[in-house]
Amino acid sequence: MLSLYHAPDLETLGELATTLLAKPLADPFAPALVVVPSQGMGRWLTLELARKQGIAMQLETQLPARFVWDLSRAVLGQLPEQSAFAPQTLTWRLYDWLCEPANLELAPRLAQYLDGGDERRRLSLAAKIADTFDQYLLYRDDWLAAWERGETLDLGPDEGWQALLWHELTKDGHPHRARLLGDLLQRLYGDEALPGLPERLLVFGISSLPPHHLRVLDGLARHIDVVVCALNPSREAWGDIRDIRELARQPDSGVDDWYLDVGHPLLASLGKQGRDFFDALFSLEGQEFGLYSADEDLRDESLLRALQNDILRLHTRHPDERMQLADGDRSLEMHIAHSPLREVEILHDQLLARFAADPSLSPDQVVVLTPDIERYAPFIEAVFAPREGVPRIPYSLADRSLRAEVPLIEAFLELLMLAQSRFAAEEVLAWLEQPAIARRAGIESEDLPLLRDWLREAGVRWGRDGEQRAKLGLPAEAAFTWRQGLDRLLLGFAAPPQLAGDSAPLLGEHWPLDALEGARGQLLGRLVAFVERLGQLAEQLARPRPLAEWADDLQLLIDSLFDEREAGETLLVLSQACTALREQALAAELKRPIELELVHQQLSAALQQGSGASGFLTGAVTFCTMVPMRSLPFRLVCLLGLDDGVFPRRTPPSGFDLMGRHPRRGDRARRLDDRYLLLETLLSARDALYLSYVGRDPRDNAQLPPSVLLSEVLEAVDLTAVLPDGSKVSERISIAHPLQPFAPGNFASGGFSASWFRAAQRLAEPPQPPTPFASRLAEPDAAWLTIEPSQLLQCFRHPSRFLLEQRLGLRLADSREALASDEPFELEMPAWNGLRRLSLQALEHGWSDEEERRMACAAGWLPPGEVGQALWGKLRGPVRAFAPRLFELRPSEVPEPLPVDIALAGVRIHGWLDGVTSGGLFGWKLGRLGEWDLAPFWLRHLMLNLSATPDIERNSLMLSPAGDWQLGALANAAELLKPWLVAYREAICEPLPLLPRSSHAFASGLRKPSRGSEPLETARKRAREAWLGAEFSPIEGESLDPWNALAYRDRDPLDERFETLAEQLIGPILDALADDEEDDA
Repeated sequence: MLSLYHAPDLETLGELATTLLAKPLADPFAPALVVVPSQGMGRWLTLELARKQGIAMQLETQLPARFVWDLSRAVLGQLPEQSAFAPQTLTWRLYDWLCEPANLELAPRLAQYLDGGDERRRLSLAAKIADTFDQYLLYRDDWLAAWERGETLDLGPDEGWQALLWHELTKDGHPHRARLLGDLLQRLYGDEALPGLPERLLVFGISSLPPHHLRVLDGLARHIDVVVCALNPSREAWGDIRDIRELARQPDSGVDDWYLDVGHPLLASLGKQGRDFFDALFSLEGQEFGLYSADEDLRDESLLRALQNDILRLHTRHPDERMQLADGDRSLEMHIAHSPLREVEILHDQLLARFAADPSLSPDQVVVLTPDIERYAPFIEAVFAPREGVPRIPYSLADRSLRAEVPLIEAFLELLMLAQSRFAAEEVLAWLEQPAIARRAGIESEDLPLLRDWLREAGVRWGRDGEQRAKLGLPAEAAFTWRQGLDRLLLGFAAPPQLAGDSAPLLGEHWPLDALEGARGQLLGRLVAFVERLGQLAEQLARPRPLAEWADDLQLLIDSLFDEREAGETLLVLSQACTALREQALAAELKRPIELELVHQQLSAALQQGSGASGFLTGAVTFCTMVPMRSLPFRLVCLLGLDDGVFPRRTPPSGFDLMGRHPRRGDRARRLDDRYLLLETLLSARDALYLSYVGRDPRDNAQLPPSVLLSEVLEAVDLTAVLPDGSKVSERISIAHPLQPFAPGNFASGGFSASWFRAAQRLAEPPQPPTPFASRLAEPDAAWLTIEPSQLLQCFRHPSRFLLEQRLGLRLADSREALASDEPFELEMPAWNGLRRLSLQALEHGWSDEEERRMACAAGWLPPGEVGQALWGKLRGPVRAFAPRLFELRPSEVPEPLPVDIALAGVRIHGWLDGVTSGGLFGWKLGRLGEWDLAPFWLRHLMLNLSATPDIERNSLMLSPAGDWQLGALANAAELLKPWLVAYREAICEPLPLLPRSSHAFASGLRKPSRGSEPLETARKRAREAWLGAEFSPIEGESLDPWNALAYRDRDPLDERFETLAEQLIGPILDALADDEEDDA
């Protein structure tokens, strides 16, 4: 027997359902079977049952399609677990058919579409046809039956190939829903008792079902008790109401009579989908019970409640019946923002305000829906994440795609395309950043920086080896590949280059890289094994194979690359996806070899789906997608993203979809679904409905229209309530918000974000001059005043970086840290230095030009091809010219460290000065001596003069191909060092405006002014050019250095203090070097 209960609210239906489920079944071990429209509805009913009875158990919830298929298997006997006409399986069957040229000759329209396309187009077409046929199975079984009989119905030019295709799919007798439906209904409507049926069936929360499913319920009710609990928005008969637009198209209707047919404009406009369903539902045989409140129990306590009551009564108010909107009525609000991020920020503040105003409102009584959760998810996570000074709102995100929610799934899909991968070094290291992959490879996250340094030194950039590059149509060179780099590291560990002595350290074409020793070799071995495993998988994945084999091989990939201890649940999802592929292959009887791209396409689509009921009804504010038949009751319902063109969502049918050309009453349409979804959402709000959309352009504040459905809601609001002054209620409930969250107007009546409030306060204050990066730090403890010589040199190489990095512990991202993914086409800075040193070593040890060239290529310093050879030849010329003088002047004795213990200006320099011989300090540089070398050279010379023993000369010499620096003994070394130590104490407390290039330019400009210019004018001009960068100069200005940019933001360092330091510290160096040049002359 069928019993139909319909009510306007889920609580009433839930009370009825829990009472029914409390009645025990005859079989105590049989589960209570409940058909629900969505997993969220099933979860709500389970929680409701647990609240009422204290426990919810032996409750089996199924979606309608799954229930009908299981019922068919129970009634009709032997049926497969998965239908051959399930959309995913049907896709593969159609793809198999479309691959045959003979078949395409029978369908020239399909052949024309596929002409010139690849296999992915073929599979995409198969998927679209499968989705279309799936709709036919639900709504056009009469068409399919005619096509199976070889008949056509004159439905248009696309009917011919669709009828042919359907006939081909069904000629082998595969059971499908439309064919099984007739057999099932025949058995259900027969008098024969049917074994295996459940004792009782509860269909709960349904607001839409295909006609087939209704017929199944009607037939099933002849054998068991079927209880249908349906959400009906109106207690009146509303099957004949029409939207105003529909009535306007009827020539015989008059405007004065429209209210008789419209009933309520929102129900007429938004309820079309439900109207046809309830017409069909009420036509079923059985008992009908309406559970509605009487008129005397309906109270218009708020604007939202009045709107809901009018829909329930199917009543449109006359002007004299409209309610007066109360001053404090916040039951229905519309918020206008400038961007999705601002929508979420506004929602956060509004929720906090409502929680503060109503302590009984809890987060689990709030739901936030949006047409596209992926669009809003990053903003939700950013705004609702716990922050200092902001009250925390617990929240959960539901309906996110698995790919977006679980990074490991994205890594798995990337690994599937290994055969097409360039094997870029950063790409491989990114996979090792996934804990499940790294643990399987035996590599810890702490090892990754070290591995990155090894690969940078070894010159690894992209490509497994030269063979892979040859397959890509490139020269089969191993330079910059994993093979060359790993071979260098392995050879360097096994046979360090020092073993070669004075001979060229070449093993074949490899230059062993001395980068590791000891236990680090195990880490290198694990990296090599991982890369080799990836290479093997790339070779294996390149071979097409049947779909079932793909499923097995992908499972092996999962087992070999991922550790289940780190991501067991995710790996289970991936394994289930592979199992589903195998089942689809078996159901489709697909034996044809399939390319990997197609498997990747199908898996990507499968893993793009949402994660079921995960994150739904978790006791926190729930963020989820607007899904039909999931309109659960909440005290506060919020809708985000009701923008024009976004909602209702536009999903046009395929051009060959015959249902779109020949519609029938009761057909499902996404736009109608969204309309009815908005109506259900409006009715599910118990206390308040919060609406939001992007209604202002962030660039010029121009007005943007809302969704047309939101406009209809506002029109209904104006028909429901009025204001005392006669203005529209829709204008009162529309709230436009400023562009920025720190606008002072946001805090006129209080606010909840302390950080934004402080920003708003600052904006409200009179303008003030910008403050520097940081105020002067407190004087450091004694540890900072006892330093080694190397620390002093480090400070004055880059004072800004020393302060920020050493004193404040800041670390700025360096773009050079990432490994390059392409070969160099010019010499990079490490290559410049390395090639110069190599050229000098070759001359010193007598290596041949060929050996030197081979070592340069093996090191990964030269661009490939003739360009690299030309640059190498150009670079080594100056070094070869400079080498004889270096060898002549270089001391023969081995340099020894000199103990240093100097105390000046409250700073103690204690440690060792390296590179000291009896002749003093000697150094050389193969490049040009630059301004950044000046301070270290001078400070080392001063410390030598103050620390040298009688047997050590107080001279310093620095050689370079472009010129030398030479300094002799100084009588006033302590006097010259003292200002540097005073400057050091300042540098560890605030940014020190001593800039190597700019300060040098200023000091040299004072000494060598331009012709016709004053010295100070020249000095300031040159310093400014060095700071900002001179026009047409390839050298960037020092202001672009990230450390300087941070230290001197909102501040010009070229001030009076800068000029004083340049003259006080750099000036004496230039004078000393100039004096020595005159002495030499």
